[in-house]
Amino acid sequence: MAKVNLTNEIKTIELFYDARCGMCCTFMEWLERQKRACETICLDYQSDEAKKRFPEILHYDPDKQMVSRVNGEVIHYGGESWVCCLWSCARYRWLAKLLNSRLLLPMAKKVCYLISRNRLWISKVFFRKKNADIKCKGGCEK
Repeated sequence: MAKVNLTNEIKTIELFYDARCGMCCTFMEWLERQKRACETICLDYQSDEAKKRFPEILHYDPDKQMVSRVNGEVIHYGGESWVCCLWSCARYRWLAKLLNSRLLLPMAKKVCYLISRNRLWISKVFFRKKNADIKCKGGCEK
């Protein structure tokens, strides 16, 4: 099982998420409030900016699981991207290291896969207000 190479050599982590998903947007808002341990760029994978930075993004099925790119080169998705998210937070690096272990990474990947697979349903149930806000960004009436 390949682990994420968590070192101080990581200077930038780009995270590509689904801005149409209330759960994804809520998580990115939480992530952006955290004290950074490295530069972290959160991008809606459907955006022009994401396609400009990473033209191949759609080849990694970002609509199914979160995709991350470390230092503009190494690509991770699913559970590995969640580990990268935690590594980017100064306060949660310990948790990233723990989840990146041979024992926990396979479980983290499975959990992330299950959450990702059901994220739109989870968003409807638990992130109802955020989902409504996202759908209204285009100018709907409340």
